Amino acid sequence: MKALSVFFILLLSFNAYATTKVTASVSQNPVAVGQAFTLEIVADDTLAASEFDSSVLLRQKFVVGSTSTSRQHTSINGESSTQTRWTTTLLVREEGNYLIPSFNIGGQNTTPIQLKAKTIAAIEPSKDQVRMEVSLDNAQVYIGQPVTYTAKIWVANSLDQANIIAPSMLGAKIEKLGDDKQDLEIIDGKRYRTLTRHWLVTPEKAGEFEVKGPRLSGLANDINRRARPVDIAAQTLSLEVKAPPASFPGTWLPSNDLLLYEEIQPLQSDYQQGQAFTRIINLTIAGITEDQLPEIDIDYGEDFRVYPEAYQDRTIVKDGIVFAQRSLNVALIPVNEGELTLPGWSLPWWDLSKDQQASADIAPRTITVVAAPVNQQLQSLPSNQQALPEVQEKPSTSLWTWFFALAWIITLALLVWVIKRKKSNAKQEAQLAPDASAVDLDDDYWSQFAAACKAGQKLQAEQALAKWINKQQLTSSFAALHKEISAANWASDDKTDFDLLAFFQQCQALKKQGQGKKEREEGLSSLNP
Repeated sequence: MKALSVFFILLLSFNAYATTKVTASVSQNPVAVGQAFTLEIVADDTLAASEFDSSVLLRQKFVVGSTSTSRQHTSINGESSTQTRWTTTLLVREEGNYLIPSFNIGGQNTTPIQLKAKTIAAIEPSKDQVRMEVSLDNAQVYIGQPVTYTAKIWVANSLDQANIIAPSMLGAKIEKLGDDKQDLEIIDGKRYRTLTRHWLVTPEKAGEFEVKGPRLSGLANDINRRARPVDIAAQTLSLEVKAPPASFPGTWLPSNDLLLYEEIQPLQSDYQQGQAFTRIINLTIAGITEDQLPEIDIDYGEDFRVYPEAYQDRTIVKDGIVFAQRSLNVALIPVNEGELTLPGWSLPWWDLSKDQQASADIAPRTITVVAAPVNQQLQSLPSNQQALPEVQEKPSTSLWTWFFALAWIITLALLVWVIKRKKSNAKQEAQLAPDASAVDLDDDYWSQFAAACKAGQKLQAEQALAKWINKQQLTSSFAALHKEISAANWASDDKTDFDLLAFFQQCQALKKQGQGKKEREEGLSSLNP
């Protein structure tokens, strides 16, 4: 019994020693209304960043900024310790008493913090020191139509510990758009540092809404290098959100511009039954993000076996405009022969520039499918095999009869081998012989590529090069070059220094190198039948 008591005492002491210690603290208490402060939570253990969830603070009427997580490991006199630290920026907009609730971190609860917020006369800096202006690129939009919110800040001397809290709006999703732009401006002979930040506001409900402006706080140095706290709240802007027209069919899709086109790889005059080819559908929509891209659903019926790949989606920003792109690759295998139809596809959308319904369409395409070649040699084998037993079943009357029968069988076997050999060679020659229509199409695509390069048309050059590459058996050599011109076309900044003529000469040299290699390989194959 005594031993059992000692065991429980040791167990309790071990648990007490192994328990994670967690503390919570704020940078100041009381706090000033409208001025940012920090909440810091420290755990003496290595924990995941997800252990702390700041969303519960929203229910306590806090404005919650970003949260940073850091870990520190120290070793003093052979004793090691580890800390995980979470730091969150908070702000309150009204005077009163607030509660920072208890957080469960690593199985332990922090102590709640009673917080008092007071209204302190804000030090409004003169416009010669710090000022902020905000704007919306559109004051009247539809549901799901993103609008760009821009804030520009001018600072005369310096601004330390600067913190910008994003704008807010009920019934909308707000996300930061791109990187901040910093610059220098001279106004009335005075030099200012400027910072421009963009947000994308996507309304999800219809009605009249107010977009509360961002808030800027920090320490501004005046001309005498004295640091003074500043707190600037941008003006509130109005935004009217309209509901989609009741007559619009399908999923609502507003945009200023939309591009839809297809590619067939390889592009041929006809296809064999059972021969796979790829249909690529490309969709680019201006003014939306990847989350709003529509599904591409096409029913190919019973004439094809269909093997779609996963979507390839991306969002890019070019010249301040957001573009969402979706590409769908579908492998198709024709099951039947004859004239088969690849079904078209229609995508209804709302043209914001004209404020009317529009439609993007892919027209149906008819392809010719020929029957797969039949190996007639396999069909002739049963008749030969049936002839052999008839010879063997004949009664043998003498040794000479057996001799001539054996000679006849050997002769027949040699004849079958010669026929097989000739057919095999003929088949190889047919496979090696180039298709005249394919060669003509190949040269036409290359001519289009050359003409586009000489005319300085980057987009047409990229499309023609892609079509030419798709007709080749080996495309890996040109993959890097095609990626280079594609990156030049879709770069976020306009690359005017891209030399199309030099690019064409590089492709021309690689093409000649590939043709010489192909001729050498064909010469070697003829020496090794």
